Amino acid sequence: MRCGRSFSLGHFIGVMFLLLSVFISCSSTPPVIPEGLTPMQFFQRAQEESDNYRWDNALLYYKTFLERYPNDLPNVLAARYEIAFILYKKEQYAESKKHFEELLETYKKFDNPLAVPQWPKVLAEKVLRKIQERTAPQGKSPPN
Repeated sequence: MRCGRSFSLGHFIGVMFLLLSVFISCSSTPPVIPEGLTPMQFFQRAQEESDNYRWDNALLYYKTFLERYPNDLPNVLAARYEIAFILYKKEQYAESKKHFEELLETYKKFDNPLAVPQWPKVLAEKVLRKIQERTAPQGKSPPN
């Protein structure tokens, strides 16, 4: 009887150790972002992280892109949209809304807004409406 308990305790400890090892190995650590990545590589890696629901890693790629390529206007607009959209997917609606509104304000500053990609603006407006619908008090419609 005693031997059975000892085995069970040892078995339990072994299983717990195995589970702890799996948990630790699966935890996400921030990626080390190498110097010299091209804009395309930044977006590809950020998208891969996003596709695997590693939102914080994707955000890190987009934010680092903004630091390293602040003058790449078309991609800056795209990265800012992606940051806001990831925050939306994480249900951080207030923060997402703030980023979308800042992005839309940027479009107002251009002498010729058609000189830059319009898709971030169009999608930002669409997602902002969804945020308003989700955060509006019950029984009230959000303003158009």
